[in-house]
Amino acid sequence: MKKVIRTDYQNKYDQNSYSQEVENGPDFSNIDSIDKAVALYEKGVLSKIYMMPLEFGGEDIPANTLYVPEFVQEFKEGFDRMVEKLLEEGKRISLDANPEYKGKSFIPSKLTLEVSGEA
Repeated sequence: MKKVIRTDYQNKYDQNSYSQEVENGPDFSNIDSIDKAVALYEKGVLSKIYMMPLEFGGEDIPANTLYVPEFVQEFKEGFDRMVEKLLEEGKRISLDANPEYKGKSFIPSKLTLEVSGEA
């Protein structure tokens, strides 16, 4: 039996549909380069996450890296803990992380995470 678990993070200004609701979500639409995103990360304004966690075989490379508000990092860590539990139970699963962006922003306005595989 195949089961799909899907969770979404979407900034408040971007419509609705949350797994974690934020009033008047942050607007990073003016962060239009990786250098600007890294600068905000170094200042502690943004957090660094990996779409495929390093613990699950992901790599510390730009294609696997997102810079996001801290609450998204916390959301992603909770999702990753759930995935880790499934793996510890011996479930055969696959992960999918799909960021969406507004305009030229390097900060995702929405992040959809999906696990599929054995129930």
